[in-house]
Amino acid sequence: MKILVCISNVPDTTSKISFTENDTQFNKTGIQFIIGPYDDYALARAVELRDQLGGHVTVLNVGTAETEPQI
Repeated sequence: MKILVCISNVPDTTSKISFTENDTQFNKTGIQFIIGPYDDYALARAVELRDQLGGHVTVLNVGTAETEPQI
């Protein structure tokens, strides 16, 4: 079985979000990014299925090099 899990990089829910340039630009300063909570659950479930049924899990993330530490 081949399982594909798509994950995204989102701000941690405990981070204080702010905007700059007339509230049009997201300010990433001091923000910690994590894998989305539902994505994390999907990845854990994919690993469980792989362990039960065999197969291979592939993770797909469309993002910049900044997202690699979360992967």
